[in-house]
Amino acid sequence: MECQEKTIDDRMFSDAESRRDVWNRLRPFYDMIMNSDEENIIIVSHGDSLSVFHAMWFGLEVEMLNQCGLFGMSGGVSFMQKNEDGKHIIRRLSDMSYISE
Repeated sequence: MECQEKTIDDRMFSDAESRRDVWNRLRPFYDMIMNSDEENIIIVSHGDSLSVFHAMWFGLEVEMLNQCGLFGMSGGVSFMQKNEDGKHIIRRLSDMSYISE
């Protein structure tokens, strides 16, 4: 790690994306999902990208990622749903219960 990420515009490595870059890359994908008629959608991604996706899901602005953090565990599974009233809900965030010890 070359530097600590303190803001959404910082990069851990010189050739890495900032969280704002990830946001801008994910936004068209998020919009496509929101406009989809599919009932169930599975998304597989790296944790940081999913953290940004969760922020979008809650309707946060990208700058809010400077003030809050959504982090997950490697292999964690999140269950998100949009109810009949249009409310965005995360039923489970980074759930690891499928792994037996």
